[in-house]
Amino acid sequence: MKHALAAALAAFSLSACGSSTETNTAPATTIAVDPAMVEAHMSYLADDALEGREAGTPGYDLAADYVAQQMADIGLAPAGDPESYFQEVPLRRSLRDADAVSLTITNAEGEALDMGENVDWIVFGSTSREESSVSAPAVFAGFGIVAPKEGRNDYAGLDVEGKVVVVMTGTPKGIQTEERAYYGTRKAQFASDRGAVAIVQIETPSQAARYGFERLVRERRADAANMSWLAPDGGAFTLAPRLEASAWLSLAGGEKLMSAAGEDWTAIINAAEAEGGSVPTFELPFEFSISQASNIETIESPNVVGMIAGSDPELTDEVIVLTAHLDHTGVSQSMEEDRINNGALDNAAGIATLLEAARMIQAGQAPRRSIMFLAVTAEEKGLLGAQYFTRFPTVPAENIVANVNLDMPVLTYDFTDVIVFGATRSTIIDAVETATGEMGIALSPDPMPDQGLFTRSDHFRFVEIGVPSVYLIPGWENGGQDAFAEHMANNYHRPSDDMSEPIDFEAGAKFAEMKARIALELANKDERPLWRAGDFFAETFNGPQEES
Repeated sequence: MKHALAAALAAFSLSACGSSTETNTAPATTIAVDPAMVEAHMSYLADDALEGREAGTPGYDLAADYVAQQMADIGLAPAGDPESYFQEVPLRRSLRDADAVSLTITNAEGEALDMGENVDWIVFGSTSREESSVSAPAVFAGFGIVAPKEGRNDYAGLDVEGKVVVVMTGTPKGIQTEERAYYGTRKAQFASDRGAVAIVQIETPSQAARYGFERLVRERRADAANMSWLAPDGGAFTLAPRLEASAWLSLAGGEKLMSAAGEDWTAIINAAEAEGGSVPTFELPFEFSISQASNIETIESPNVVGMIAGSDPELTDEVIVLTAHLDHTGVSQSMEEDRINNGALDNAAGIATLLEAARMIQAGQAPRRSIMFLAVTAEEKGLLGAQYFTRFPTVPAENIVANVNLDMPVLTYDFTDVIVFGATRSTIIDAVETATGEMGIALSPDPMPDQGLFTRSDHFRFVEIGVPSVYLIPGWENGGQDAFAEHMANNYHRPSDDMSEPIDFEAGAKFAEMKARIALELANKDERPLWRAGDFFAETFNGPQEES
């Protein structure tokens, strides 16, 4: 891929951004923050010309060119592929053939249950197989999780080899929320590891309230691309290679299935929603036949990577990584006049504040450790750019000592507190407390623990290689709760997330300064960040821990 920087940026200049406006007392090692810079970056990245920055599209490439040019102008060293700001990420892009998907459930007499597509079920496409067709008996495996720490194995006593595994969505209440969310990300892997050939998830009331079936159908429409990154052998990466098909049943579909099986659907739902989630497991008296066809192509989409080298000879090889995703969801295929999902807050705001933090740090005294600024691709497709980077890092993986992630800061109010997902899990919080304390910003606990946000943004890919990581967003004080609710209800992943929102660029500059201060605290401390002794994620992914 060739990135035509001059052509892409010739018509866009930051020279008219105005002079710096100091919104807070800046650290001694940085210059004053500049709200106009935040506005300029967001205005370019959220412009209609970039068509929603979907990974692998010309609009995303323009965004990547822009970020690379800004990194060069700031004075960051290229830290992507050799002598480049770009790390090319090979991707498998698939579009589900809506006319070639089917799901039929038949009983022992060969009678099919009366279930309708996009009402009772949806079958997903594949990035691994252009066509697949599965006909197999089915087993109900409860929530379908294996949690040794909790003494839980939903597959105990079940033979799922060569079968379709049916599970409830979500995870049992009563498990620590971030750990619950992790187990939920591994359901397909648990099924594949035990020989299943397909997985079907049934919606729960809790799932319906968070992310309902109708929304799933809308966002997984046939024209919405599914993606995976490609391994060196050319295969699409997956944690569940045995699975040939996957599908989802709505609440109505789940009720039809269980009622036809002679099971008490109400009792199953009540058990799923209760503390502990003691859902029964059993063989289902049905054969599931699931087919899908996908149009598959190979594309590339770059991560953009810049670096400030550390000044301490003994610490310079250790790298603090700041991340923000550059992509968004592209163009909606609808009849509405505005179809471009501009992604102003999600996540042009994160990239804009990432660049402004880089400018501030670069202008000051060099940090002791190196600081990397990583704008990743394909977050909206499953945290793919971050996962590719952590599997194929451009610096030795053992040198990455911390990650601080910035995703969708809602900058429509003057925030006075900040939420740190993963705050209790590592010593990163010590640096966060120092930096925010200097600015008079309070720290608040996770107000949405059931959302499992610690597993749902790019920092989690660093967690998966053992790196202590946190994810920051502006907090819910001073009008923040209402601002967040307004964004999620009316603008999230919609064309209305654009520059017409009442964006507070002073708040954006303050957020950038906070990030710069945190990065400098982490980079200049004598000791590298460590997981807390015995932390679940440290133990799961073999990360460095404090001494107990």
